[in-house]
Amino acid sequence: MKQKRTMYRRNGVVVWGRYNSRRKPGHDYRSNGYYFVTLNTRGRTPAFGAVIQDEMRVSRIGAMVWECWYEIPTHFPFVRLDACVVMPDHVHAIIVIAHPPNAVLAVHPAHGTSQTLGSIVRGWKVGARNLMRVSGIDFDLWQRGLHDRIITSDEGLWRARRYIADNPKNYKRKRSSR
Repeated sequence: MKQKRTMYRRNGVVVWGRYNSRRKPGHDYRSNGYYFVTLNTRGRTPAFGAVIQDEMRVSRIGAMVWECWYEIPTHFPFVRLDACVVMPDHVHAIIVIAHPPNAVLAVHPAHGTSQTLGSIVRGWKVGARNLMRVSGIDFDLWQRGLHDRIITSDEGLWRARRYIADNPKNYKRKRSSR
């Protein structure tokens, strides 16, 4: 099937082309659920620290990413934080969207940001970038977008949590196989 050409932004410039979304077609990313997300650094730069003896030791930038992770519920009160690991060149996390029962989800809210998974992650990335700039660190940290998986079962949640917990000890093995 031929993809439709659409207008979108690339590096702040509006362009025409094919934008291949990684999102699940038809899924409402405002809806309650568990979402496993992966964020990468641009060019897989190991800016967040290093794995030493199977333990992650975060750098100053990695600590800023952690700080912003814990701030997410302040900006998005309907979000609960689950497991998270900051690795040298990426972050894995489970974000839980938990709107109260009977909540009305505005497509375009009058005040504030949208309530989608993308806006939550965007806020996290922007927060880390802003902390870096205030600290005198200014470089393009993040790869565009995010990778996500919707967790649909207790077994899937358990596997995602185990993957996150084991990521530091498996990091060197995975890096050597690339």
